[in-house]
Amino acid sequence: MRWRPFVWLALALCFWGCRSLPPPAPPVAVTSGPELLAKLQAGRPQVQSFEARGRLTLLSPQQNYSGTSLIKGRLPATVRADVLDFLGRSVLNFYTNGQEVEVLAPKEGKLYRGPATPRNLAAFIPPAVTLPQALRLMSGDLPLSSGQPSRWAYDQAQGRYLLEWRNSGGGVQERLWLEAEGLKPVQEEWFGPEGNLRFAAEFSDFGRLSPGLPGQVVLKTRQPDAELRLVYREMLLNPSLKDSDLAVPRAPGVEEVPLK
Repeated sequence: MRWRPFVWLALALCFWGCRSLPPPAPPVAVTSGPELLAKLQAGRPQVQSFEARGRLTLLSPQQNYSGTSLIKGRLPATVRADVLDFLGRSVLNFYTNGQEVEVLAPKEGKLYRGPATPRNLAAFIPPAVTLPQALRLMSGDLPLSSGQPSRWAYDQAQGRYLLEWRNSGGGVQERLWLEAEGLKPVQEEWFGPEGNLRFAAEFSDFGRLSPGLPGQVVLKTRQPDAELRLVYREMLLNPSLKDSDLAVPRAPGVEEVPLK
């Protein structure tokens, strides 16, 4: 038939034309790591304190617990967390100011007190994460490395940007992945001096509570193998918190037990 040559010609033109098309640009286009970092930080709230409600789950070699939670934090290093079971009974009350730790176990009738060592903080915070880092992550903020990123890249297949910081020895110190759509942080990793993964944080469910804030935060460590999951129903940034708002409640007849 006479029309067949024209069909093949049209298909060939389409084929070569489609091959020459450039890949689609990311929703937020940037040309450098510093520019990407500046766009990420632009408009983000300066978190000084926070108050959140939701569900908290801690999985660790020492203990596992899960329940409704109320977390109050004052940066850089003061936090109180109350965990309730499904009947509304208190499972755990945790407090630290970066100097000391108090853990109230109501069912045992004991108040554990001691210095804020990684071992004692592990009642609520995975040991490989510093207390200031943990508070920033719990509030939906990012404990970013100082200075400008050493490397950046765009992964077209995943639609994500990557920012990477390196230490003085040239090893990777921090990696941060951002959704190109809206520059939402979705995963952060911190590494030790020898390149071992210290912890990873995952963020999801953005915008349900407040613009730019994640509704879910998962914090994982490998040594030890621990996981802290937070699913928020409410989040208030920069509330006015008194010392009494953060103190663990005192009940008569509770035995104090020292922590080493």
